[in-house]
Amino acid sequence: MYIGPEKYKIMETLDFDSSELIAFLESKKERLDVYHRHVAVVTCYGNYSQSTYIDSSSSGKEKKSNNFYLNFIVTPSNEKLVGLSISQPMLKSPAIYKLQDLKSAEQFSDTYYRLFAETCALQCGIIKLPMKTRFIAINGDESFLNKEIYREKVMNTESFSFAQRVNDAILERLEKYKDGTFDMCRVIINDEGINFFVVDKSLRDDHVPLYSEVIALLRKKYALTPARFFPVNEKVIGSFVLGFDSIFSDELFTQVSKLLKEYSMIKENLSKYI
Repeated sequence: MYIGPEKYKIMETLDFDSSELIAFLESKKERLDVYHRHVAVVTCYGNYSQSTYIDSSSSGKEKKSNNFYLNFIVTPSNEKLVGLSISQPMLKSPAIYKLQDLKSAEQFSDTYYRLFAETCALQCGIIKLPMKTRFIAINGDESFLNKEIYREKVMNTESFSFAQRVNDAILERLEKYKDGTFDMCRVIINDEGINFFVVDKSLRDDHVPLYSEVIALLRKKYALTPARFFPVNEKVIGSFVLGFDSIFSDELFTQVSKLLKEYSMIKENLSKYI
């Protein structure tokens, strides 16, 4: 059963040898509370840093590296899933046990390379369901997926069910803004939401505190919350977060555009006096 955009429907053809992961689960069976609600996960992620590569299938066109996470998941009953997530599952739900020496690592890294034409790092661990990251595409055991998606709807959460909302148009937005830019902002999408970091390179260092206060006041005006982390090595003067539903809006990031326009007007007026 595949759920997600057409672009990644190739995941329907993916399979993997789960024997080592099943053995890993079974070795910890007596120590895991509610054993059947645990899964072994192998997460693959690209070896890059805001990098690009040349896509040979598009006449040498430069293409941004993949920055989603490819996950291979197996339950104690050997129900298998393959999915692309927005964040690393083991960052959202720390692994109860980790498998440091994964003998079958090559099969997973080879699959990642076939999909994204780049090498990857990977990690393997056991985590308890439900998973706490959103999946943009998921394929696997139909009975298992239907049960988990039903649980999510009852609990009003999104993980596997998020993929039901992602078509190719939404995927393009996610790919563009996962680690991208919007106007004068750096944008980073994670499971907390869509994080905007205002970067104004034109400011003098001694003016930064003043304009940071301007951003803070505008953030309050537009009822936005600040980002909880700053992974941006630039002159950030403020931040705010939009909820995930903003990515589905026909008027993309309207609040942000209004805030930035007002910031520019205030900056222009202040520049006459400082």
